[in-house]
Amino acid sequence: MFLEITSKNNEQIKYLRKLSSKSFRDAEGTFVIEGTKLFQEAVKKRLQFKQVFMTSEWLKTNDALFNESMIELVDNGVPIAIVAASILTSVSNLQKPEGIICTLPKMSVQPGIFKRSILLEDVQDPYNVGSIIRTADAAGFDCVVTSNKTADIYNEKVLRGSMGSIFHLPIYQVESLPVYVKHLKEQQVTIIGTSLTGSSIWEREPLTESFAIIMGNESRGMSDKMSECCDVLLKIPIWGQAESLNVATAAGIIMYDLIRDFK
Repeated sequence: MFLEITSKNNEQIKYLRKLSSKSFRDAEGTFVIEGTKLFQEAVKKRLQFKQVFMTSEWLKTNDALFNESMIELVDNGVPIAIVAASILTSVSNLQKPEGIICTLPKMSVQPGIFKRSILLEDVQDPYNVGSIIRTADAAGFDCVVTSNKTADIYNEKVLRGSMGSIFHLPIYQVESLPVYVKHLKEQQVTIIGTSLTGSSIWEREPLTESFAIIMGNESRGMSDKMSECCDVLLKIPIWGQAESLNVATAAGIIMYDLIRDFK
């Protein structure tokens, strides 16, 4: 019923390997998801699939899960291939491959008006970006915006770190974050920056309107240019001996503190 792939030199397997490169993903407009959780989330959100690769072992273990989605995948003309476990392992990014890899077209995000967003200025660690996206989703934020120097959201570590949240809310990458922030300010969105020179989050004024939080680079923090765009600067007080907090941890604390004003 399904195509069987038994050679590492198969052209489709070679194509999968190439998609580990950001430049190739960009050129193809295609990204890769791996593992049962991401497959489930993509199916749940009714995303378009380009191809599904799985081992016979995964199919046996997840027969009920796959059968629920197989009819729709087949009806949509999605090629499905059974791949030898050793071959799929050779293109896997996981230490313990689960046995399913899929390719999808990059997601298109429609412009909209967002009341609660978080902006990432050159956050370069993919795990940090994935974790922030996941927390933004959990905290009820409705948009994530990244600079062009922030880790690619289609990086496999970002996808894995987001645990499927990348499919739950719109994520934009913009060429110029200052220009985007200027656009937000024209819409009366309060711009909140994170800085060691800011006021403690415990002493801030309550929010009564739409807002956007800016999180800066892991080592440099928020740039002076972005700091000048902010209406409010906040910091998280540190009472112990640590010099700073991980950017994903800091983002989580600030997001949940600010969202309290609306709950």
